[in-house]
Amino acid sequence: MAYGILLAFILSAVDYFTEGFFSRSNKFKIKFISLASGVSMAYLLLILFPEVYRGAVKYGSMLSLSVLFGFGVFHIIEKYIRQNYSNKRFEKWHHIMHSYSTFIYFAMVGYLIVKIADRNTLDGMLFFIPLLFHIIIDSLPQKMIKNNFHRVFFASSALIGGIISKYVISSEIVNIALLGIVAGALLYTITRESIPRGNKGD
Repeated sequence: MAYGILLAFILSAVDYFTEGFFSRSNKFKIKFISLASGVSMAYLLLILFPEVYRGAVKYGSMLSLSVLFGFGVFHIIEKYIRQNYSNKRFEKWHHIMHSYSTFIYFAMVGYLIVKIADRNTLDGMLFFIPLLFHIIIDSLPQKMIKNNFHRVFFASSALIGGIISKYVISSEIVNIALLGIVAGALLYTITRESIPRGNKGD
């Protein structure tokens, strides 16, 4: 259990210290995004999706909808903001919605990483690596939050989720459903926001 908490803590620490770290474009940033996107997509297709599929076979095909739910929620939030706010207001509301949706998302990640690491150390590490990349990529285009309390609060989401996981006993069905939501959200982020488009990328 302590191992999972440690991984959740590292995710939160990395989220805090990398915020605004790559605010300017450089060659290393593009290479890192390309590498991280590739690793994350490989993990998603080879491990996460099959894991959710095995759960759906065991407990019912409705569990597969959790992937669609994770993808759909992120897509709907993004689309709603773009369609209902002007450009100037979009920047403000996009930042607000992104911050809170990301907080909830990484709280689920922290929750799951403790459950997975407690079950199997190797599985916990395999889950940790692509999400570590994802946290760094997510912080690349963001401006550093000036209010230090807010910065600590939003960065601590994975650790908070991990601590909650320590005291909450959930069924395997719930854990698989949460894993599906995380997989769907990760798929959206990788395909729509992370993978370099057109002739970009290295």
